[in-house]
Amino acid sequence: MPYANPSRGGERVVNIRGVWIMTRLRWRYAKLLPYALRQWPILIAIGCLTGFASVVGALQPWPMKLLVDCALQHQPLPWRLQQLTAAAGLHASARVLVIAAALSGITLFVGSSAIGAALDWAWTVAGQRMANHLAGDLFQHYTHRSLLLHHRDYIGDALSRLTGDAWSIHSLTATLLMSPLANVATLVAVGLLSWRLEPKLAMLSLLLAPFLGATSLFFGRALKRRAKFTRQAQSRITSFVQQTLSSLSLVQAFATTPDNRKSFERLANDAIDWSQRGALTNSLYGMASGLITTLGSAIVLLVGGRRVLSGTLTVGGLLVFVTYMRNLQSAAEGLLRSYATLKPIEASLDRALEVLEDERLLPEKPRPLLLAPRPGGQRVAVENVTFGYDPGLPVLADLSLIAERGETVALVGETGAGKSTLACLIPRLFDPWKGRVCIDGVDIRNMRIADVRGRVSMVLQEPYLLPISVAENIAYSRPGSSRVEIVAAAKAARAHDFIEALPNGYNTVIDERGCTLSGGEKQRLSVARALLKDADIMIFDEPTSALDAQTEAALLEVFQRLIGSRTTFIIAHRLSTIRRAGKIAFLRGGRIVEAGTPEELLGARGAFYSYYSTQFSTPGVTVAGQLA
Repeated sequence: MPYANPSRGGERVVNIRGVWIMTRLRWRYAKLLPYALRQWPILIAIGCLTGFASVVGALQPWPMKLLVDCALQHQPLPWRLQQLTAAAGLHASARVLVIAAALSGITLFVGSSAIGAALDWAWTVAGQRMANHLAGDLFQHYTHRSLLLHHRDYIGDALSRLTGDAWSIHSLTATLLMSPLANVATLVAVGLLSWRLEPKLAMLSLLLAPFLGATSLFFGRALKRRAKFTRQAQSRITSFVQQTLSSLSLVQAFATTPDNRKSFERLANDAIDWSQRGALTNSLYGMASGLITTLGSAIVLLVGGRRVLSGTLTVGGLLVFVTYMRNLQSAAEGLLRSYATLKPIEASLDRALEVLEDERLLPEKPRPLLLAPRPGGQRVAVENVTFGYDPGLPVLADLSLIAERGETVALVGETGAGKSTLACLIPRLFDPWKGRVCIDGVDIRNMRIADVRGRVSMVLQEPYLLPISVAENIAYSRPGSSRVEIVAAAKAARAHDFIEALPNGYNTVIDERGCTLSGGEKQRLSVARALLKDADIMIFDEPTSALDAQTEAALLEVFQRLIGSRTTFIIAHRLSTIRRAGKIAFLRGGRIVEAGTPEELLGARGAFYSYYSTQFSTPGVTVAGQLA
């Protein structure tokens, strides 16, 4: 009776009184089958080709029987062949039979090779599509997760799952669908012919199946465990290489190349060690199954040879049967070792399902609310929000803040006060632990994430640039923008002049992470990208931190024109950047300790005044004078 073991996460152990195929199967893998069934036309074609291959394979030994029995030992032709030769007007001499056997063998070989090539091509197409669809869903899942999870996970591990583990769906389809189909077709075609040829020998060949199945069960768990640890070791290497190369300037600046080399060798040796263990387990499994097959072949040859000596079986019949015996044993072994074959695949399947079944996504309502765009920005309310990156360590604590339509709010405070974290809650990069963020009175968790983020344009503290052209980087916020719109945004961000000086102007492809551009140039491209989006809500996270005073002054004029019609949040340390804000919120320890207009905060001479008086005021110039 089948039974479920809840301690193994829904695994189902299938016991059909010792019959072959899948003694244990995880029903959760059924979630991956739609990726295979989506390629049903190709799979049907593969099934038909597999049937043809089985028939051709079953016919391949018969030219040899014709040669040995009829051409060499001068036994009469089978009745059907006698009719064919008579109809063709041929005399079945030994020479004719030798030529016919040779031509038949060549024809069957060519046909088998052609079918095999077609199967390889079909499997390549189907496998690539399956893997691409699964990798696409994994990629989408990664991009829809909370940014908090992205910061916690290794990028190299994600790359390993996308490029390596995604191919597990191809292996799963081959193991659970196509390989059993091919083996069953072989058993049917060859089994029927061998049974008609010699029933007792056919039955003797199939008696080896239980022993081969026991071998698969014995080695199955070890194969899966070795494969799982091997994949994890390879993923650690990928993560380490990605981290090292992405911070190469730091590695070179601190001369840590020898240490990194040692770390890489240690990780590589660990991966090699697990690969060697897996290879050893595979070798032992192959040796055990090979020994069983060889002993079975010896027994069949012994019994078959005695029947030839007694005259109840021809030499050609024995040769055909020996070939069939190997085919039968191979097909039976293939069915029974599906369990052992599935075990290494499960390691990759589990890694793919870990991502697809990850429920830590930002949830969306099945019927989200829609808000129409409103000229002049939108009201943003942060209500009693508590949030942190690690459990029990809140970065924001019961924080509330309101930005009216068209209002500019400056978020000011010491490093680590929670300014950037607060800004990231507005486009719903994270969800708060407690409280809510509302746009025009609607909790953003009741809206589509795409709608929320479509209303917000951000200039981040670190200007992220992609290895694509300058024009494509600017248009990344609004795909499909015309060149005129792109150039206008670049001019507004004071980036047009340096872009024109690049080798190919707006068509210049930026190196990865924009390494060939200065910090100010990258920041200006980031600003141009935000301006092109033309969103209702603007967020500037230290937008002028990498700019010189002259460029900063020019950009502030642009900001001022934009700020007049949009709800804007500015995070800055420079007083010159926040001096025209309608409201200043001073954060300390994840709380707003002061909020009001610049004049109100200066007049109160509280935390805001003290902070800037201590850290940024110059001799002879008051804070009020810098804000004027």
